[in-house]
Amino acid sequence: MDAAAACLNTLNQRHILYDKVQDWTTPEGCGIANAVRIKQSSIAWNRPSLVTCAMENTIWDYETQVVQPAAQRHFGHKVRKLWHAGTYNCRGERGGRPERLSQHSFGKAIDITGFELDDGTVVSVAHDWRDKGEKSEFLHEVAKGACGLFSVVMTPNRNAEHHDHLHLDIGPYKLCGY
Repeated sequence: MDAAAACLNTLNQRHILYDKVQDWTTPEGCGIANAVRIKQSSIAWNRPSLVTCAMENTIWDYETQVVQPAAQRHFGHKVRKLWHAGTYNCRGERGGRPERLSQHSFGKAIDITGFELDDGTVVSVAHDWRDKGEKSEFLHEVAKGACGLFSVVMTPNRNAEHHDHLHLDIGPYKLCGY
């Protein structure tokens, strides 16, 4: 079994709801290899999204190994929904290097804006990151925990472009901008 098929097999074993999408490349150099449209991971998302199969498996690991345990520790509840601002987007990097394509351009990034707990509590990066208390501590813990799974983690501490979300990607660069 090749790597692409093995990755899809892992999605199936994890009971992730997805559609396989035809791979593509744009004239600008954007596109996704082993593309999937995620309907639901281990946690429901606010909307379906295009990512690489490998990115979805990394997100699943993040949800199960970092997010859910942190939610139990801080709130005594599970996360029922992950809120994000987007995944695939053919564009340059925001901030320092707009001439270099963002990892969003390859389906290897997600911008997480918050989490909804099973009791209805909402934890928002924009509103809770800089506050004191459990919500802020939870966000800082899941950002720090992401550094062990993703290549790049950027938070509101990194720059103004990330004031309202956690950027997580599996691209070739390394940065734990927690």
